[in-house]
Amino acid sequence: MRLCLAKIIGKRTHMNTQEIVSRCSAAAEEFDRKEHRGDGLQVIESVCGGLTLIRDTFFARVHKDVEIRVGMDSMVSPISEEKTEHTTKEEIEIYQVVVSAAAAEAQAYVTDGGWYRDWLAQLRLGTFDAESRIARRIAYYAGKSANDQRLAFSNVLATVLPESGRAPLILLRLLPPAVQIATALAFGKSADALRWRHEQVEILPAIADCHRCHGKLLENGEQCQMCGNPLWTFGWMTSADE
Repeated sequence: MRLCLAKIIGKRTHMNTQEIVSRCSAAAEEFDRKEHRGDGLQVIESVCGGLTLIRDTFFARVHKDVEIRVGMDSMVSPISEEKTEHTTKEEIEIYQVVVSAAAAEAQAYVTDGGWYRDWLAQLRLGTFDAESRIARRIAYYAGKSANDQRLAFSNVLATVLPESGRAPLILLRLLPPAVQIATALAFGKSADALRWRHEQVEILPAIADCHRCHGKLLENGEQCQMCGNPLWTFGWMTSADE
């Protein structure tokens, strides 16, 4: 199986290479069997490449970039950097799973949106049962509108990472379509991905001003080093106010 493991899960992970390969292989077999397809490995590499990049970039925006641009609140008690990163990224993953599943179901990329949600959650977060915190968190988002899901995620984020409240508010509006784009590209639906990119441009017109990528869609796992596409830098997000 020729998969780019760094793209699938990221650099920081508790799993070894064998565990990642085993998880992806089992997920691909299940995907192909359920969807009657033969490209499960390619879908996994693409969607995970996109979601890993978005997760890591979003965490950098709400944590490291906030420290650089705004500074840290001295009243916030210091927490282990490793624990902070793990907890926050897990919450980002859960939210991404919910958004990706909603997109896949709405656009009929899969035959069963609930199955895809659980499949993606296990692929991204590991095996969990109905009573686990991950399952409860997914259920917390279920049934909410897209706007309410975003607000709920914002509240969760503020709890696990208080400094996230100092990031530009527009970041939370750009995140869901970024996940939707990654999902669409993984299923080869470039027209849908382009529609969601247009939604992002309506939110942040400066996206189209980048002289390097011009706000175009990038392959899952790729990032513009100038503007940050698919999740833009603080400078780009605040350009309208400067």
